[in-house]
Amino acid sequence: KTLTAIPFINFLLASVVAGAIASIVLCPMEEARIKMVGEASWAKENLISALSRLVAENGVLSTFGGLAAMLSKQVPYTIGKQVSFDIISKYLYALSVQLPATVSKDMIKWGISILSAFFAAICACLCSQPGDMILTATYKGHGGHSHGPAVETSSKSEEMSDDDKSFFLTVNKIYNKYGLTGFFMGLQARLAHVASIITSQLVLYDIVKAALGLPVTGSH
Repeated sequence: KTLTAIPFINFLLASVVAGAIASIVLCPMEEARIKMVGEASWAKENLISALSRLVAENGVLSTFGGLAAMLSKQVPYTIGKQVSFDIISKYLYALSVQLPATVSKDMIKWGISILSAFFAAICACLCSQPGDMILTATYKGHGGHSHGPAVETSSKSEEMSDDDKSFFLTVNKIYNKYGLTGFFMGLQARLAHVASIITSQLVLYDIVKAALGLPVTGSH
């Protein structure tokens, strides 16, 4: 039994929930990482000790200061990756019935898996690129060393602190400095890097499913 009668909605809701949970888990770790690479007094900390210190010094809520920015990246990323992988796979399987009978089932299965993973990777990068820029700018303004454009501030009072990593302030700064294209800066490099990782992940996901006797994505 499914939540709704529309498969796309079910895929979408599952991806939103998964992306949101991932963001909640990742946010404290990102806060700890930024402290460890951005401040000399934190350089000797490991992940566990850095998280403990963050909570002890600033409280649990302080570790979620960049949650909105993390959500803006992870939710579209998960939707773009998982939903498109499922839908593209199903569409390609529907088209595969037109192939000659001489084409082996294994060739069709793995060809569809690789193609679907490749297009899903591109979709994930495109969907999450604006969020990636917002996340980068949020933590760059916070003092971390990350890849992406620096979002300049006009005065010290405008710099982001532990208690003020404003999502809308960051979006506004990126837009004012670079325009809409600023949210897609570095897309080519990210496509080359991240898309190759996602493609590999999704193909391996299907390989493991097949090895466990489960149907590969889109085949059922």
